[in-house]
Amino acid sequence: MSFLALAPILAVVAGALISLLLEAFLGRKGHELSATAAVVSLLAAGYFIVRSWNLELGYFAARLSLDPLALLLMAVFVVLGAFVILMSLAYASRRDIALGQLCGLLLIALAGLMIMVSSTDWLVVFLGLEVLSVASYALTGLRRSDPASSEAAAKYFLMGSFAGAFFVFGLAILFGTSGSMSLASGLSGGGVPSALPAGPAVGLGLIVAALFFKIAVAPFHMWAPDVYEGAPTPVAAFLTIAPKAAGLVVLLRVLAPVLGRGGTAAAVFGPVVSAAAVLTMFAGNLAALRQSSVKRLLAYSAIAHSGYLLVAVAAGDGPGLVFYLIAYLFMNAGAFAVLTALEGDDGGTATLDGLAGLGRRHPALAACLAVFLLSLAGFPPTAGFLAKFYVFSGAVAKGHVVLVVAAVLASLVSVAYYLKVIMVMYMKDAAADLTIGRDEPALWLVVFLCVFGVVQLGLWPGNLLTLIRQGSSGLF
Repeated sequence: MSFLALAPILAVVAGALISLLLEAFLGRKGHELSATAAVVSLLAAGYFIVRSWNLELGYFAARLSLDPLALLLMAVFVVLGAFVILMSLAYASRRDIALGQLCGLLLIALAGLMIMVSSTDWLVVFLGLEVLSVASYALTGLRRSDPASSEAAAKYFLMGSFAGAFFVFGLAILFGTSGSMSLASGLSGGGVPSALPAGPAVGLGLIVAALFFKIAVAPFHMWAPDVYEGAPTPVAAFLTIAPKAAGLVVLLRVLAPVLGRGGTAAAVFGPVVSAAAVLTMFAGNLAALRQSSVKRLLAYSAIAHSGYLLVAVAAGDGPGLVFYLIAYLFMNAGAFAVLTALEGDDGGTATLDGLAGLGRRHPALAACLAVFLLSLAGFPPTAGFLAKFYVFSGAVAKGHVVLVVAAVLASLVSVAYYLKVIMVMYMKDAAADLTIGRDEPALWLVVFLCVFGVVQLGLWPGNLLTLIRQGSSGLF
């Protein structure tokens, strides 16, 4: 047991408290100080994450364990948090949002995410999930003057409460029938691989349904488009990436051993995960074809990518899942960063008609958005292509050929709406000019870093893959 295991979480919690206190006592004068405190706390958390690498630290009788997988995901959350804060610096003042509140709530949500991915106990996972959820509800409704933002927060809260109830009920059944809160137990069947205890199976099924909600997996995805569209754009970038990553890692920790050892448990949960993946991929992509709002289009795209990521869970492919999540961080955060720059002063989001002629009016911005969209579609030589290649090839190696064929077909459907946006930018005349935030260097830094990440991981992924495989060795 080492106190260093708590250091990354304590760093972001301290940053959240400082940001909120600065906002409370200094008001708008404390905006920049709040953001600075938040970024410094993220840098401190990143330092502790690097310090903890390969040390296998734990706390609370190892219920909080910093294994390499948890540390990799924590690093992803730290980078995402920094991106969201940088995207929000000018956005918050334009939208009359208290930046200190945004930074404080964001860091609290990050603390919940870190607890989720590092926990080996179901009760601690639930505590992390609730910390994340409560902060996410408040983040979604930060634009108090916007009815869409308030409506999104209300929908998120109501649906999230139902999901939380599913989780608690499943947790009670799991503990009552197995006598353990450990993620590693529950479906052991008394050590017999072919046995499937009915009680723990029902409990785990309810927990999986709750996690499916957080990941926006069909048929539990209907809340996601309205919430992502109504939330402030930097917050939407966070919501489409972070809860998805944490929920998928928890699912992987629980289901990979179950699916790997075969028997009745694998025969029940394997088809459920595969069917959910196929349904999610096609539900997201087919719905995205009909969208005229680019933000809503990306919301349905995020749902479809939940399906692609579930393919890795079905195959028990930890390294493929982590690489896909890192690639998705850069391409999706970059796309939302461009939308943040394109958002009008009236708070309206970019539409397909509004993007017409963007390639001639703002060629650099259009080129960046095109790179992100091509990566999301899976075109080489971007990170999105390699991410899908590794996940799909890993699934084929495990015998999930039909699932991969469905994933490839769903990817082909997605090409239509991604290319439609690019075609509008370069091949359609502009109806009206867009006001671009040229005085936002922090936002442009995020766009540049995301483009660099997408291209670099698409051309030279070797170092990251080596790190991921070293970190995942022995875990899956």
